[in-house]
Amino acid sequence: MEGLNMSMECTRESRSNGTCFGLAVCGFCYDFAETRQVSKEYEQFNLIVIGLMLPAIGCLGLIGNTLSAFTYSRREMISSLNVYLFALACSDIVIILTAFFLFFLENMRKRSEWATYYFAVLSPVMFPLGLTAQTISVFITVASAFDCLVLVAASDKFKSKFCSVNTSIIVIVKILLLGALYNSPHMYEIYVIDCWSTMYNTASKDVCPTALRADEDYVRIYYVYMYTIVMAVGPVFLLVIINSAIVISMRRSSSPNSESDIITLVLVVCLFISCNVLPLTVNFLELLFGIINSYLIDLSNLMVVVNSSCNFLIYYTFGSNFRRTLRHYLRNAFNFNAPIQLANNRTPPRVKMCLPPTEVLI
Repeated sequence: MEGLNMSMECTRESRSNGTCFGLAVCGFCYDFAETRQVSKEYEQFNLIVIGLMLPAIGCLGLIGNTLSAFTYSRREMISSLNVYLFALACSDIVIILTAFFLFFLENMRKRSEWATYYFAVLSPVMFPLGLTAQTISVFITVASAFDCLVLVAASDKFKSKFCSVNTSIIVIVKILLLGALYNSPHMYEIYVIDCWSTMYNTASKDVCPTALRADEDYVRIYYVYMYTIVMAVGPVFLLVIINSAIVISMRRSSSPNSESDIITLVLVVCLFISCNVLPLTVNFLELLFGIINSYLIDLSNLMVVVNSSCNFLIYYTFGSNFRRTLRHYLRNAFNFNAPIQLANNRTPPRVKMCLPPTEVLI
């Protein structure tokens, strides 16, 4: 490895100064030679939650979101709301994959040298990508909820203008750009160095915080205040209001053709709110009282994966169009000699929800 000089010493004194064989000591740039004492109880808890539960739920979530994205991308399922749900499934796939890296692989660093190495090498890409996907997922959830509110409460004129596939695509593109812009500072928070791992007694790589990430004002403003407004309290507050308005409007008037899809979206929003209660709590404890609880942090990270993994269960249980279309394609996928048709000899019905009367699907 470049920079390694075996002629130089690696003594207790040199390690305390942050060098070993001419390389920086892995972990020194953020631990500053301090040894973190972790209880056995927390190690077991961390292993169960992050090492076992998170990857297990995440793997199921990848399967569910892949099926969701496939189903909502079918021609007969095209609608403005389903465009949002397709984009949400795609963003959830990215969230789960990066969660494996940010949480699971990071957890394995103290158990595997290769995990330590590849965590450092991939961090500059995976760290901002994962946070960008989370932001995009939050914004898409809000946008889809507003689309649903327009469907059940707005006038036909406004509905035909806003609830179109083209409008949904434009909104999603703007969300992608906004999410990338909001998370762009994360690209300048860490950098990779060559280092000597005293744990594994070998040359390795590590990530270190930049001056930007070490700035207390930046952390307080960007990670605490802006996160609370943009990613936590703001979206949850909006979704509670929008969801309440949707439920009230549904009691007054609802289209039978789209009622199951509206209920599906309402439940997706409820899942989002429920899974964000704990992260909100963790954020407020740190913001108001300076309390950092490792147990709650691990659970809040798990809830991020739960939120991204369980939407498929809602789609399949409550979305009649989704369930019928998915069964249709699965049936034909496992029966290659059968004609592509439903059990009652008709093609899957095209979803009529949120499409202007004059729009033509090709």
